[in-house]
Amino acid sequence: MSWLIKRSPFRPDEDPVVHMVDLLANEAIKTGTPLSDLDRKILSNESSAVEPMPEALRQRAKLLIAQIFEAEPRDDLERTPKDFGSSLEWAGDLGRSNIVVLAEEVACEIAHIPPQLHGWGLVKDKLQLVGCGLLFVVVFSAVVVGIETLFGWK
Repeated sequence: MSWLIKRSPFRPDEDPVVHMVDLLANEAIKTGTPLSDLDRKILSNESSAVEPMPEALRQRAKLLIAQIFEAEPRDDLERTPKDFGSSLEWAGDLGRSNIVVLAEEVACEIAHIPPQLHGWGLVKDKLQLVGCGLLFVVVFSAVVVGIETLFGWK
């Protein structure tokens, strides 16, 4: 495997998240439903459970993101460094803004990959896995002890 360090196509004064929101806003204009300034701000903000994104905006943005992904070339030679998918790579390193979260969800849906858990969801998932393992050991031990007492083995 070849290890390659890629340079960001964004200048220090450019924000990949803002660039992604601009690309999404352009796609919204093409469809005849432009994004409001509030919509753009919500998409740029860091995702949090404290202020959930309105469901209407969430569904509309996911639809627009899917359209963008479908229109972008899949071949690496035809892609530009600042297209939506490439921008996602750089924007995802900065934090978990709403547009990054939505773009990851759409990409996973398109590729039929279950979304990756983050934060407390990941911790709960790992704790459930450990709990299931412990439950298996306890049940298996109980079955072995039950069989030993049933047949009188020691």
